[in-house]
Amino acid sequence: MRPCVRNAALLITLRPSFVAGIHSCHSLSPSEQREFQSVLEKRQTRDMMQFYSNLVQRCFDDCINDFTSKALSTKEETCVSRCVDKFIKTSDRLGQRFAEQNQAMMQGGGAGGAGAAFGGR
Repeated sequence: MRPCVRNAALLITLRPSFVAGIHSCHSLSPSEQREFQSVLEKRQTRDMMQFYSNLVQRCFDDCINDFTSKALSTKEETCVSRCVDKFIKTSDRLGQRFAEQNQAMMQGGGAGGAGAAFGGR
């Protein structure tokens, strides 16, 4: 499956003329495909940088308390390690759940599929 088909929901936010390409990249011209890939790569880079920034800020705020030394204490190192591990695992799990929700919606589940993907709530 081509990347623009997997990321069809993103097409809607890019440009209205891309909406026609939701089900197939073949309906996009080569220049639109290149533009789409460029925008997608920029957004992925931005999202990764934002993820990293949020991770650093969160774990720093939660774990670093002693500013009398330039080295981290053992307690701080352990806290940061656990914080990073938990943050990444949580983000991975959320990504899985959103993928499940998207798949359910694409298979005709509509809004009802979203509830099922998140435990029926």
